[in-house]
Amino acid sequence: MFVDNDQCRNVDFEPKQHESFGSIAVDRTVSVIIPTFNRGQLVMAAVESVLSQGISGVEVIVVDDGSTDGTRELFQEHRPGVRYVYQQNGGVSAARNRGVVESSAKLIAFLDSDDLWAPGKLRAQLDRVTSDGVLSFQGVGWFVDADGDTSLLKQVSQVIWPRIDADGFVVDAVLDVAEGRYFHLGTMLCTRAAFLEVGFFDPALSMGEDEDWFSRASLTKRFHYDSSPLLQRRFHSDQTPNDSEKSLRSLKTVFERIVDRTAEGHKRASRVAVKRLAAKCSHLANYLNAGHRYDEASREMVKAYSLTPFNMLRLMKLLFFAGKSYLPRRQDP
Repeated sequence: MFVDNDQCRNVDFEPKQHESFGSIAVDRTVSVIIPTFNRGQLVMAAVESVLSQGISGVEVIVVDDGSTDGTRELFQEHRPGVRYVYQQNGGVSAARNRGVVESSAKLIAFLDSDDLWAPGKLRAQLDRVTSDGVLSFQGVGWFVDADGDTSLLKQVSQVIWPRIDADGFVVDAVLDVAEGRYFHLGTMLCTRAAFLEVGFFDPALSMGEDEDWFSRASLTKRFHYDSSPLLQRRFHSDQTPNDSEKSLRSLKTVFERIVDRTAEGHKRASRVAVKRLAAKCSHLANYLNAGHRYDEASREMVKAYSLTPFNMLRLMKLLFFAGKSYLPRRQDP
């Protein structure tokens, strides 16, 4: 089915009415939302990895966020189980939100257009989502190229995995999200009702929108985690950089929110979130300093130091940046 709607970016994202979930064991239909932007050379492999799961009643919703590389033409021909929605460029969060609005199944999942699901991914998770209160996550593996060479699949050693109990449930999801333990949106399966209860992704965030969503979800939902690497991520040259000013400011905003959310009733998570927020402020300050924007760098380092007042390195950087900011003004007539 081909849907062309240039006004998708401005859609009203208020949750629409949906039927009561009922018994998941009887009706296991899943809407899989794949946002894409100028990844025509990769997106079809992602779609195929979903269609080959061997689960009946799966619909794939590809939301094209304004691609100009011929992605549109790839979906002109009707394919059973695949819907294509085009919208003006609004970012990955707007595209995912649009996919949720367009979805019709009782379960929803997400997959980035440059990633792949391993065979059996959906089947492994279906029985775990027993209610609207449970989100199911899987482990992740990585490719080091964009060609899907499975011999290169690996797990990255520096990733910190969630802590789980004997039944596979995350012991403290609020704390694990605050610590940055690895939950990947491409492995999540949940009910549509659960997603809508947590709310949509924030389109204003260019980076960390998934972490922001997980933080909200962790306050009311149980996370189930299985370490089997059933999502296969692909490293390639077209990935979104996380060191731009926009990305750094977005990540700072995410952790400001996490600090606010954990301030009451989650002391350990709050302490961790404060430290990570200080680190985000410090990273942004370093970026601004490298661009000779010393006043702004000083302000960000003040925030970082105020959050971690006994960090001598940040104090030294604060004084250094402040000195740089002051010296040019002293030379003015």
